[in-house]
Amino acid sequence: MEKGFGTIDISDNAIREIAFRSACSVLDLTDERKQKKLRKSIDVDRTPEDSIIVSMRVTAPFGRPFVEIARKLMEQVKLDIERMTDQQVISVNVVIDDVEESSISREGEEETKE
Repeated sequence: MEKGFGTIDISDNAIREIAFRSACSVLDLTDERKQKKLRKSIDVDRTPEDSIIVSMRVTAPFGRPFVEIARKLMEQVKLDIERMTDQQVISVNVVIDDVEESSISREGEEETKE
């Protein structure tokens, strides 16, 4: 990308890290094992026009609408990458590959057992 007095190159690793942090915030991930799994699942591709395509595989919490989670991930990842890099994100592809019991639903179960 040409800017003023030279060029600025933003690596795929930097873009992957932005996508990872965005996804962690949307999914509210704090467990290191889950974060490691998510980090490995994020791929960044570039088009010949230097636009960005992000693909990720996530585990969705049980009880929340999958479409809502995926849409929120897509929007937040796109917004953060474009805001931080000034490059166009043409696609954020989300695959929900697993479902896990969320801590919120476990807390509700514990309350009903008491």
